[in-house]
Amino acid sequence: MSKSLEYVDGRVVTDLAKRLIKNQSPSGNEKKLATLMAIEMKKAGFNLVQYDEHNNIVGVMPGIGKGKTLVLVGHIDTVPPGEMVGAFDPQEVDGSKFGTRGKVITGRGSCDMKGALAAMISAGSALKRARARLKGNFVVVGLASTKNGNSTGLKNLLKKFEIEPHFIVSCAPTNLQINTAHPGQATYELVATGKMANIGNPKHGENAILKMNKIIDCLQQNVVLPEDKRFGKANMIISSVSSTPIGESHSIPNQCNALLVRQFFKGENPDEIKNSFIEILKKNNFKEQDVAINLKRAFEPLDVNSKSEIISVIEAAKDLAIGKGAKISQWMSGVNISEIFDVNIPVVGFGPGDEKFAHTSLEHIPMDQIIKAAKVYTVLAEKICIQMKEKDS
Repeated sequence: MSKSLEYVDGRVVTDLAKRLIKNQSPSGNEKKLATLMAIEMKKAGFNLVQYDEHNNIVGVMPGIGKGKTLVLVGHIDTVPPGEMVGAFDPQEVDGSKFGTRGKVITGRGSCDMKGALAAMISAGSALKRARARLKGNFVVVGLASTKNGNSTGLKNLLKKFEIEPHFIVSCAPTNLQINTAHPGQATYELVATGKMANIGNPKHGENAILKMNKIIDCLQQNVVLPEDKRFGKANMIISSVSSTPIGESHSIPNQCNALLVRQFFKGENPDEIKNSFIEILKKNNFKEQDVAINLKRAFEPLDVNSKSEIISVIEAAKDLAIGKGAKISQWMSGVNISEIFDVNIPVVGFGPGDEKFAHTSLEHIPMDQIIKAAKVYTVLAEKICIQMKEKDS
C-alpha cells in the first residue's frame, strides 16, 4: 500500500504544469523559470532548494538517515517556439486533433518537459501532505542549457551539492514506458570555402553556398546509413546553414557553414564517421581546401542492463500507482542521457508525453499522463526513500 498516493491532486499537478509552460525558458535563459521552480519546490516540502550561476536547480527533501537516495532529473530549458501558435499560452483541449486520447495541455515545453517537472515537484507535495518519514533523500533536479550543448552535467551538479544517489530516473518523455536505451548522436560542422567577389563580377569569385549545396548533395547520395534492430535506420540531417559575409547583398560569399547531425549505434565511432565523410568527398573530386569537417559534439548510445535494480523498482511502483504493467522501451530521438548525466550508476527513463511531439508546432501532453507520472514518482519515492535501507542490495 501507499500512504502518500491519495494526496496526489490531479488539478494541482496540471495547473502547475501550465504555470511552468507560461514561463519561457529557452536554452541559456532559464533564470525566470528556475526562480518559479524554487518557489514551488519549497511549497512542496523540499527543505533545501539551491540553484547555481547556470540556473541548474536542485530541491532536496532530506531523509532522517540510513535510507537510500532517489534523484528524479529533468531539464528546464526548451527549444524556441518556432512556428508554434500560442506557445506560451497553454490550453486544455481535446487531444483528438493531435491523434491523442483525452484532454491535453498544449504549449512549448509541455511534453519536453514541463509536464514532467510538475509531476516531479508534485510527488514531493504528496509526500509532505502524507507526512511521510523519509529515511533517504528525495531529490528533484532541473538541468539548464541541455538543448544548446552547454549543460554543466548532472555529475558535476551532484558533486557540487554533495548528493550521492542510489537511484536516478530521467523524467524525459517516454509515454509512461520504462526507457533503457537511446541512439548516439554526433554533430559535425561542415565548412565550405569559396572566393569573395562583387556580385556584378561573379566570374572572379566562387560561391561558397553553391559549393555547400554540392557537398550536402554528395553526402546525402553516398553515405550508407546503418540500421539497428531496435532503432531502425540511423538519421542524418542538416540542421542549419549560414554564410559569410552575413547580410552583404553585394558580395559573393567566401564561406558557408552547415551543421550535419548523424545518429550512430554501438560499435560506431564519431571520428571514424567523420573520416568516412572525408573519403566520400575526396572520391567525388572535392579537394581538401574546398571543405573542412569538424566534430562539434557527440554523445554515446545508452543501453542499460535489463537486470538493473532500478527497472524492477519502477515496474513495482507503476503497478501499484496506476495498475498497469510496465513496458520496456527506448527513445528513438536524440535524447542525450549519456552526455548530460555521465554518472556511474544506471539511468533509465520514465516520464509523461510522447517524444515525437517534442520540438514540433503540435507539442502537447496528455493531462492524465502528468497525473499518473506524479503518482508513480510518489510511490517510487516511498519504495526507495522509506522502505529501502542503505545496506540493502
